[in-house]
Amino acid sequence: MAHHALWLPRAAERATLERGGKLSAALEAWSKRQKESGHGGLPNLGFGGTLVAVFVSSYFAAQIGDALLVCIYYGPGAFFVQGLRVTDWKHGLLSNGAPIPFTGLMTFVWWIPLIALTEITAGVLHSLLLEKPRWVATIMRVAGAAALIAFSARLYWDGSHPLHPIPLSSLIGGGMLLRSVISSRHVRSSAA
Repeated sequence: MAHHALWLPRAAERATLERGGKLSAALEAWSKRQKESGHGGLPNLGFGGTLVAVFVSSYFAAQIGDALLVCIYYGPGAFFVQGLRVTDWKHGLLSNGAPIPFTGLMTFVWWIPLIALTEITAGVLHSLLLEKPRWVATIMRVAGAAALIAFSARLYWDGSHPLHPIPLSSLIGGGMLLRSVISSRHVRSSAA
């Protein structure tokens, strides 16, 4: 038991504290870009993209957290077989009317990693698309915009309030991505 407890801190120290390590260099580069960006958002997403990521990821964080809570408290069979779901996460109520604690906490636990994953993915996609022809980046932006708009449409179809921040931010984010495609030189130079 003590043997397992010793290797984890050493592995974490090697991964994060090595000056020449890839993770350390990536974090330093990200921190530098964050300071130079000048906007309030994350460097790979920008200010608007950060807002969209915060709102949209909260939806998925709540879904993940609620599903895990049901599985932890009542077992996987209750979630997957019996269909027990959290129907009111604000008040911690299940579909059978029983209360369940910690719904907000479990949402928050998953929310931060999902925002970080979105930021990392944006950075990786950006670096991959730099090496590709411009039309590939244009298609990726259109696909991202379509996904955001489709997500928003699904939430509105399910009865979300028109001014609810999650579908509204998704709709605005998708529209802004389409606007960037239309107004960018990527389309004009690809069409020429």
